[in-house]
Amino acid sequence: MDLQKSRIACVGMLAATVSFAVAKESPLSLPPGVKEKIDALVQAQPAQRVTPGIAVAISKNGQTIYENTAGERDVSSHAPMLITTPQPIGSITKQFTAAGILLLQQEKKLSIDDKLAKYVSEYVHGDEITLRQMLNMVSGISDNDPAIYGDHLTEPITRKEMFANLNKLPLMWKPGTHMVYTNTNYNLLGLVIERASGQSYIAFLREHIFSPLGMSSTSTIDQPPANMASGYHHEKPGEPFVTRAELHPDFSFRTGNLVSTTQDLLKWDAALLAKKVLNEASLRTMFTVPGNGKINTVFEEDKRFPVMLHVNDGKPTVYAMGWMLPNPHTKWHGGHTFLFESTNALFGDGYSIAMIGNIRDGGGFEPENLAVEIHNLLNPGLKISPLTVVTRQPSEPAEITEVQ
Repeated sequence: MDLQKSRIACVGMLAATVSFAVAKESPLSLPPGVKEKIDALVQAQPAQRVTPGIAVAISKNGQTIYENTAGERDVSSHAPMLITTPQPIGSITKQFTAAGILLLQQEKKLSIDDKLAKYVSEYVHGDEITLRQMLNMVSGISDNDPAIYGDHLTEPITRKEMFANLNKLPLMWKPGTHMVYTNTNYNLLGLVIERASGQSYIAFLREHIFSPLGMSSTSTIDQPPANMASGYHHEKPGEPFVTRAELHPDFSFRTGNLVSTTQDLLKWDAALLAKKVLNEASLRTMFTVPGNGKINTVFEEDKRFPVMLHVNDGKPTVYAMGWMLPNPHTKWHGGHTFLFESTNALFGDGYSIAMIGNIRDGGGFEPENLAVEIHNLLNPGLKISPLTVVTRQPSEPAEITEVQ
C-alpha cells in the first residue's frame, strides 16, 4: 500500500468503461525472440541488486504463457525465489475487497449505493457516504493513516481504538467531489463484507474466490505460509538488503493483508476475463471511473509521514474499485508494504502480467513499469507509455516524475 511514497498513477484521461475478451482455447505462446528479452529483464533485477528476488508470470487471454524467477526469497539462507513463492501483495488486496462487495451485491445482500452506516454504525460520518464512493476513493474519509492507526503503522491497535481515532477526523470534503487514495475506505469495506455475509473477511473470499479458482497459495499475513518470501529494503541499488518492521495486520487487514503468488494472481485475472466470479454488470461497474473522470485527484504529504492530504493537483481521477485505469488499454494496481512490492496488470490486448519482488524503497524496483516494458516487448503494436507516478518527500514540493 502506498504509504512511504505515493505511487498513484496520474496520467491523462481514459475511457470510462473496459470490455473483456473471452479466453480462447487454442494454445498460445510468446512471440518469437521475446522470451530471451524478458528473461534478461527478469535476471537483471537481482543481478543489479535492485531486489533480492523477483517472480514474473504472464498470460494471454487467460492462458499462462510465461513464468520465470530470479534471485532469492531469503537472503540469509540463500533460498531461491520460486514461481510458487508467496509474498504479501499489499494493496492488490483491494481488488479482492472490491470484488467481495460486488459479489454481495450480486447476491442481493447489499447495494453499493447503501450508506456505510447501514453496516458500520461505529463511524460518525457513515450516514454521509456510500459504499460506491468508498470503492472509488471519493468518500472524503481522511487519508491520515498515522493519526488513525498509530504513527508507525507497525504496532497492534484494537478496532475500538481505530474508530476512536478516526472519529476525531472530519471528512476532508463533500463525498463524491474529490478522489484521494485512502486505505481506510477499504478497511471499512472489509467490515461491510463481514457484516453483510456473516463470515470473516478471509472465509468469505476463500469460499467465493480463492477455493473456486484454485488459488491455494493465497492467504493472509497474520497466518503466513512457511515458504513465504522474506522482505527487505535499501536506499540505493547495490546497498545491502536489510529488514525492518512490517505493517501490522491491524492496519492492513482489509486493504493490504493478502499473501499470494504470481500464479494465483493470473488465475484471478483469467477469472475476470471469463466472468467466472463477477458477472458482466459487476465488471462494468468495477471498471467505470466515477464522475466520467471529472473528479479531481488529490495528492499531498503530511510532513510527519508519507500520506496524501488536501492539495488538488488538477489531474483527473484514474481510480475505479481496486484498479488504476491510466489509459483505455491498461488496468493495474500495485502493492507496496514496508518490505515488498508487487503489481497485477491487465492490458487491452489480452495480456496479463503479475509480478512480485521482496524489496521496498529506493532500490529502483518499479514493478508497474517493468510490466509495461514487458508488455511492449510482447506487443509493440500497442505500445503502453510509462506510468507516471507521484513522488513525495517531506518538506519538498510535489513533482510528477515519469519512471523510465
